[in-house]
Amino acid sequence: MLKIAICEDEINQRQGIVSIIKKYLNLAQKQHKIVEFSNGEELMISVLDFDIYFLDILMNKITGIDVAKKIRCINEKAIIIFISGIKDYVFEAFDVRAFNYILKPINEEKFKKVLYSALESIVKRDKFIIAKTISQKTKICLKDIMYVESEKRKLKIHTTYDIIEYYYKLYDIEKELSGGNFFRCHKSYIVNFKYVYSYDNTFITLKNLEKIYISKYKLNDFSKAFMYYLKNEEQ
Repeated sequence: MLKIAICEDEINQRQGIVSIIKKYLNLAQKQHKIVEFSNGEELMISVLDFDIYFLDILMNKITGIDVAKKIRCINEKAIIIFISGIKDYVFEAFDVRAFNYILKPINEEKFKKVLYSALESIVKRDKFIIAKTISQKTKICLKDIMYVESEKRKLKIHTTYDIIEYYYKLYDIEKELSGGNFFRCHKSYIVNFKYVYSYDNTFITLKNLEKIYISKYKLNDFSKAFMYYLKNEEQ
C-alpha cells in the first residue's frame, strides 16, 4: 500500500490536496493511505515512514525545508514534493533532493503529472530480479545493477555491493530488464544507463571507472538511447 503524508497548515489547501490525490490514485486503482498533518512539528514526531511527502514550505515555527532535512536523515528513499506560493526556496529544495516543486495556486493537471511521475519512480525503484543457484535464491534490486556480463553459460551480475554469479542466458535476463534503464551494448554485456560516465567507439566507462565493451554495431542506438535517458532524468 502506498503511504502518503500531507503537511499543510491551511485546512482548505490541505483538503484540496487530499481530494486531488484520492481522485487520481483511485483512477490508477492504487491502494493508498493518506495521513494529514497541520504543522511540521506533528510530522517530525511521527514515524516518518511514508513513500511520498507533500510539504508546504512556509508554516508556523518549523518550515517545510526543516521537515525535509529531518526526513532525509531517516528516509533516503522517500519522495519529497514541495507545495508553495513562492519560488524563493527552489534551491534549498534541491539540497534535500526534492522530487518536484509545485507552485500555488495548484494547477490540477500539473499536480496529476507530478503525482503519476512519483508513482512511476517508486515502481522503478522497487523492481527486482531473482538470481537462482542450486543452493539459494538472491533478490537483486534493478537500481543496484551496474552491468550484466555473460561468460559462457554463466551470468555475472555486477552490483554496487557484490558480483552475483549463476547459470542463466543473457537473452533471458535482457527480457527481464526490458522497459528499464538497461541496454544490450555488446553480445556479452548489458549496461545500466544510471552508472554510465562516458563512452567512445570501443568502451563504456562507468562511474566507478570500470570499462566494458560496446559493439560498433550498437554504438548509434546506444548513443540515442543514452541521450533519451539523460533528457528524461533532467525533467
